[in-house]
Amino acid sequence: MLAAVHSMPWVAVRPGQSIADRLSGLAPSAEVRTFALADLPGARSPLYVGWALLLSLLVVAWLRPEWRRSVRVGTAVLSLALTFLTFLPGGAAVRASGFREADGPSTDFLAGTWLALVGMLLVASGVSTLAASPKPSTPPEPTPVRPTPAAVTVAADSTAPADPTPIFVPPPGWAARPRPAAVPWWRRPWLVTGVVAACVAGAVLVGALVWHVAAHPPATRRGELAALVVARPADSAPARPAAVDDRVNVPQLLPPGGPDALILAAQLLDVRHAAGAAWTRPDTASVTVTLLQFDSREQADQFQQSYAEFERRARGRGGEVGIPDVPGATAFTGEGQGQAEVDAVAHRDDIVVLISADGGPPDTIAVVESLVREQYNRL
Repeated sequence: MLAAVHSMPWVAVRPGQSIADRLSGLAPSAEVRTFALADLPGARSPLYVGWALLLSLLVVAWLRPEWRRSVRVGTAVLSLALTFLTFLPGGAAVRASGFREADGPSTDFLAGTWLALVGMLLVASGVSTLAASPKPSTPPEPTPVRPTPAAVTVAADSTAPADPTPIFVPPPGWAARPRPAAVPWWRRPWLVTGVVAACVAGAVLVGALVWHVAAHPPATRRGELAALVVARPADSAPARPAAVDDRVNVPQLLPPGGPDALILAAQLLDVRHAAGAAWTRPDTASVTVTLLQFDSREQADQFQQSYAEFERRARGRGGEVGIPDVPGATAFTGEGQGQAEVDAVAHRDDIVVLISADGGPPDTIAVVESLVREQYNRL
């Protein structure tokens, strides 16, 4: 279980829905971002360390029976800490989601969280049910018996028959009753009750997990990225985008060129998810929006720099324009046959935004800047 929860959906983040909104019955936000434990490196490391310590305590309790009482105490403390750490990735997911704190983003814990709790409880209960080794007890040494005067008289009489059987007289206050045998763990009521309660709690958690997965299937990353693409205007005609269902049409996305285009195409191999949209405006401008999600923020930043350098060499620095309110975003303008050609690039976290508009009037640059700003805010 603990190995499986590494890549399972762990937490979902929604904007603008507080606990009071849920209790009042308001519909949840359609915009949701799901994170697996593997997506939250800062929050997963303490859990990995805690799970390793818990498993090591199980091994120690098995190999060293005389330490089991101390190991049980350590397991109880570690279980409480792991229960807290299991829900800690919720805050990291809110920070990674990019939602504004003013929107009051809320978290929903998914299958990975509950399965990790069940696995942790099973290992902890395994440590607790191991019977402690009893301390070795040495029987008390018998107190030597002093001979009585009658015994001395009998010993002095040579005619008295010798009795080979030794006579042992217990000292006063010594209990001659045999010591009761150790009771096995399955006959101890309090321990059996604890095991049954743990099994019932595990069954309830598993049932809640199955119900939650069946009633709330986690959203996929592909669907989330596609939902973040800006909507097509109502007065435009749909066209073929450059990225659909994590597949990128490289010739459509990147203009043909020399080694620079090959470098950009090679960097596209690091794209994890891709989505896009395209349409044709009433003024005949063809607009294409593409989102590329890389494996890391550094790879996204490197692709943006390579794309910007490619555009500078193709168009010259005279057509480079910064986009206000979007950090690091750049638009490159040009004209062909009296019509504007605009390509813009920006990135937020690990997602690169590429927007192009070809064949429109000279004021198409304002349209592209507005699209870049809207797409950046959606991310």
